[in-house]
Amino acid sequence: MSPDPRSLAERISAETGLEFSGREGRDSDGTRWLELQPVGYPSGQTFTLRTLVGWRRLDVHFRPGNFAGDLMSAMGSADETGRRTFRAVLDVCRDADAEIVLNINGTAYLPDDSAIWETEWRSFGLGVRRGMLAINDGNPEEDMRQIELWTSRVAAAILALLPVEIEDDDGAEVSPEITGLPEGARTRVEVNRYERDRRNRAAALAIHGYSCKACKLDMGDRYGPTAAGLIEVHHVTPVSQLGEDYIVDPRTDLTPLCPNCHSVAHRRSPPYSIDDLREMLASVHEND
Repeated sequence: MSPDPRSLAERISAETGLEFSGREGRDSDGTRWLELQPVGYPSGQTFTLRTLVGWRRLDVHFRPGNFAGDLMSAMGSADETGRRTFRAVLDVCRDADAEIVLNINGTAYLPDDSAIWETEWRSFGLGVRRGMLAINDGNPEEDMRQIELWTSRVAAAILALLPVEIEDDDGAEVSPEITGLPEGARTRVEVNRYERDRRNRAAALAIHGYSCKACKLDMGDRYGPTAAGLIEVHHVTPVSQLGEDYIVDPRTDLTPLCPNCHSVAHRRSPPYSIDDLREMLASVHEND
C-alpha cells in the first residue's frame, strides 16, 4: 500500500480515539509531507501533525494553531499520568535512535527535565527525527509501516497531554466512582479505567505495536485494511495490587491483545497472564 494521508488518518484515529483528517503535499525542495489535523475544531485553535518523508528518514512535527494558546496552557497542566506517559513514549523514541527536539516558550528541553512542568506554557514545539530507515527505497508497504509507526508515536505523546476522558464500549464516560456493585464488577470497572483511557491505549500501541502478544495475530494481516489497527489493550498488573496513587507505565503495565485473547484473559480474576494464554494456545496446538 502506497503511503497516503487517508489511510494514515484512519490508523491514527483508531489508535487514539481522536478523529483526524489527512492531506498531503510537497515542500519547495520537493520533500513530500503528510499532515493530520483533529476533526471538528477550528484549525487555528487546534494542532497539526506533519510527517516529512525524506530519503531514508522521517521527521514528525507537532504544530499548534496560531490561536491555540488555551490548548498549550492545558497541555502544560497535564496530570501526572499524562506527564509520565509523554515521557515514556519519547523514551521509546530515543531508545530507537530518534532525535527529539522539544521547545517550550522558546527554550529547548530534554523530555525528562522536570523543569518543563514548572512554567506556564505559552508555546510548545515537538519534533522527532529518525534517520537510516528503509524509506523511499522502492517498498511502499515498508514506507507505510514506518510512517504509521513514527507518526503514531508522536501522536501518542501529544495525546498524553491533552484533556481527554475515559470511554466505555458505547462511547460514554466511565467513572471509577461506582458504588453498590459486587467486588468483581468493581474490579472490572477499575480495569476499564486503565485499559480504556485513550492516552494509555495510544501509548501502549505506539510502544508495543499492533500484534497480539499472546497469539501474534495482527488483525490487519488477517482481514485486510478494514481491520488494520484493530487491537485491544490489556492491563497486566492485577488491580488488587495497585495503590491509590498508582500511575500506569505503558511500557510495563499494558500490552496489546486481540479481542479473543483479551476476553479469555478476563475469564477469571485476577486475569490470566500472557504466559498463561501462550501455554493454552500451545497445548491446543499440541493436541491437534
